[in-house]
Amino acid sequence: MARFANGKAPFLRLTDSPKFGTAVIMRDFLIGLLPVILFAWYKNGIKVYLDGNITLLEMFYPLVFILLGGLLSMVMEGLFFVITDKEVRSLPAMMKKISTSFSMIPGLLLAMILPLYTPVWVLIFGCAMATVVAKMLFGGFGYNIFNPAIVGYVAIAFTLTGVINQAGGALNASESLIDAIGGATPLTNMKSFLSLEATPIPNFANLVAPYGSLWDFFVGTIPGALAETGVLAILIAYVWYVVRGVIKWFVPLVYVGTVFLLSWAIGALSGDAGLWFPTFSILSGGLIFGAVFMATEPVTTPRNPMGKLFFALFLGVFTVLFRFLGNMPEGVATSILFMNIFTMPIDKWTAVIRAQGLKKSTIVKLGVLIVLILVIAAFAVLRAGSIYSAAVMTTWGVF
Repeated sequence: MARFANGKAPFLRLTDSPKFGTAVIMRDFLIGLLPVILFAWYKNGIKVYLDGNITLLEMFYPLVFILLGGLLSMVMEGLFFVITDKEVRSLPAMMKKISTSFSMIPGLLLAMILPLYTPVWVLIFGCAMATVVAKMLFGGFGYNIFNPAIVGYVAIAFTLTGVINQAGGALNASESLIDAIGGATPLTNMKSFLSLEATPIPNFANLVAPYGSLWDFFVGTIPGALAETGVLAILIAYVWYVVRGVIKWFVPLVYVGTVFLLSWAIGALSGDAGLWFPTFSILSGGLIFGAVFMATEPVTTPRNPMGKLFFALFLGVFTVLFRFLGNMPEGVATSILFMNIFTMPIDKWTAVIRAQGLKKSTIVKLGVLIVLILVIAAFAVLRAGSIYSAAVMTTWGVF
């Protein structure tokens, strides 16, 4: 039985029995986060301790940091209710209120996509932006327009990246000792090669090899934010969500598949039609994390299947566009935040198409969506391909 249907945000319960409903779905969502959180703890804490690069107490820091994000969101939401709702003045009333609004999720997700050495006060700022600004000021659970965790992340990325870098950045104590990495994550490394300032040719040897192999990218033993690199663990969560009916199975596949195809086209346009570059593109950064945990969020994404399909396609083309043409190496967060603006019109247009079938008016709507995707995709591939080619040809002395 389907777990979601069209209706009021975040979704219409097919039944309010204990077997289905918001509480069960959110419980399943939190269970799915467990393997990702545990891998983040192993990669950035346990393994580094076993390497002899941190103390026993420091080993627990990644886990504490993630849990602290969830706790901060709960506290901020509880205080918001106490201040704004006169019926919530006692601790039991406040706890009941926040227990039904799943207040810890924005902070948990935010902490998981931040660099390891993000100062706690920066996390507090991000949780305030995510919980208070992006969620509560819009009316609370089910009424927010933008994904709260991404709002918090973008607010930090655009204002406090320098502070995080000065504090230590994303590399853990073991990774920072590897000279080949040079203090950069894979996407940051790629951005430097595409800036035309680097002398080596952007290829497998300098984009993938410094971090091991593509298998290391898949397992997640590469530098990056706390929990975004663990692709294998994220895929375990994906399978769990699909089996439990928490998300639509095709949304992450369409999103990631679009990025893969466009990245392959960029490589082919530049004279390298191998599969290593598109594979590198989908396994780097927070793409898989965003596709599973963010692009499937039921409140801020379309509700009908066709709307979800087009939403995922748009996310794919904008992610490639922003990655190659934007100022920041990552394009997932900005793509999802940007597409949140268009969730309602996409949902309405596709709902009409599904309800009325192929008529003159619906064909026009369908055509507009398809043309927009194709135009943006073509622009992204051609522009990104020219940048990639220019980087290679500059290295060869053509320019």
